[in-house]
Amino acid sequence: MGVVQCDPKYIVNDRYTEREVTYVHPIVHVDREHIVYVPRHVYEERTIHEVIDPGYPDGCGCNKQKRNSGCGWSWI
Repeated sequence: MGVVQCDPKYIVNDRYTEREVTYVHPIVHVDREHIVYVPRHVYEERTIHEVIDPGYPDGCGCNKQKRNSGCGWSWI
């Protein structure tokens, strides 16, 4: 009897070994300062002194009639 050699059957025993791979994720912190212009109203006050000159009188004003309201006050 003869021997017939068949193709071999492979039995594979897989093993896994962990190895770290570093991934760098950069984070940039930005501190911003925003300038906001706010109006500040300042009022400058000043006082002026005015003299109103009515002009030189035309006459003495003696011809004006006085009103007398009967209350005893001669200036009314």
